[in-house]
Amino acid sequence: MTTCNVPSTAVPAATAVTAATEALHQLKELAQRDPLFAAALMATGSTEEAVLVAQRHGITLSPEALWRHRGTLMTGGLPTWRG
Repeated sequence: MTTCNVPSTAVPAATAVTAATEALHQLKELAQRDPLFAAALMATGSTEEAVLVAQRHGITLSPEALWRHRGTLMTGGLPTWRG
């Protein structure tokens, strides 16, 4: 049996967490600064739609990260969107 030494392309967990945290911070700032973006985000019906709205504004994050923090993105801790 031979062993294949292919370099891993996996992102270290700490790097992924930092990237998600930064993306959530960008999302929150944009939602507070841009009422049209905030309205578009709140009008989405699912996490996946909310991620697409964020991506159109240059913010990349996973649906899971967004779902975990959905209640902390807007003032008052209300859910960011209906979904």
